[in-house]
Amino acid sequence: MNNRIKILVYVTSMGHPSMKRITNDILQGFSQLGYKVVLADLNDGSSMLGARHLLLNGEIACSVGVNYSAKTMVDTEDRCVYEYLDTPFVSIMLDAPYNVATGDIGFPCKNHFVCVLDKTHLEALKLCYPDKKFAGSMLLPLGGSSSEHEEDIFSSERPLDVVYSAALYKGGTFEPGWHEYEQNPYIIGILDDVADYMLSNPVSTLTALRAVLESRGLYGDDYVQKMTPHLFSLFHFVKHRRRYNALEILTKEDIPVEVYGKGWENVPFANKLNLHGEVDYEEVLEAFSKAKVVFQDQAEYNNGGHDRVFTAMLHGAAVVSEYSTYLAEKFEVNKDIFLFDWKHTTSQVQTVKELLNNESLRLSTAISAYGKASANHRWVNRAAGIMEMVSVLGR
Repeated sequence: MNNRIKILVYVTSMGHPSMKRITNDILQGFSQLGYKVVLADLNDGSSMLGARHLLLNGEIACSVGVNYSAKTMVDTEDRCVYEYLDTPFVSIMLDAPYNVATGDIGFPCKNHFVCVLDKTHLEALKLCYPDKKFAGSMLLPLGGSSSEHEEDIFSSERPLDVVYSAALYKGGTFEPGWHEYEQNPYIIGILDDVADYMLSNPVSTLTALRAVLESRGLYGDDYVQKMTPHLFSLFHFVKHRRRYNALEILTKEDIPVEVYGKGWENVPFANKLNLHGEVDYEEVLEAFSKAKVVFQDQAEYNNGGHDRVFTAMLHGAAVVSEYSTYLAEKFEVNKDIFLFDWKHTTSQVQTVKELLNNESLRLSTAISAYGKASANHRWVNRAAGIMEMVSVLGR
């Protein structure tokens, strides 16, 4: 029955190096569910025109794209067609609602659903877009990308000990943004404490903000709403500071790390890292397939998950990740995955050494994790979740 239903999926090669792979993986996920998938390539005018024709003729049951990609589907009067069409559009957010890189999720869209990476982002949507009425929203960490040689991932050699993939802003030598634009010393003090709280605890931005406000006796949504303009600078600072701290921890323990991503050349411990710079995303995936361990911070998705965790598992690597309530719920800790916080890192990263020195442990961890990631954290699973949301709320 599904093959009679047309799902329009937006794909693109613009933006982040992983964008092409992720958007095409989304397309494949819906295809694997048995739906007839219509491609809308943001880099191909003829593809967009063909998709628009089907949309306007009522042949599309649902549209899906990352961030605000559907905003680019305009009619001959340069008006976004989703402003007046009943066809649902599902935004798969690639980052927090308060990250400026996600663009205008609040663009005019009559039947707009949103998928977020962290449970607290459901609240953040309402804070960042108070005048926007979404048709529905759900927690949906991105699915993992599969290996092209999946049948061989447990028999091939793994010459790389630890792989880490993420860019670092200004080599880690930057001050909190609010120190530059904010004049009120009380606001600065609150924001400083939120950042310190997040650098000591594996929690998301809104969780930390509420904790700090309430420690001052400032209870209620009104205080959180007033602090919303500062969410991006908090998120940006902590995200990159955590990345810096994560790799500094490994180098202090003399753990060899292959680093994929720009910005690490000038950190004080750069000589202890094997730097590969910014590379094509497929090269990162190839590194995952050669890694014994993939080490991962969560940016701030401590009530959600980063797709690199699932991708690493699908490539046969053992994963050591910053703590997340979602990961702790979906995987068996110390069997499928190893988690660290920001208070016991010295002892917790010893797990990395143990995995490198004990192949039996590493392999059993990787095999167990692969089984759960393969069954539950591919894009076909995420596509099914999206259709479930739309089916329940789109009636």
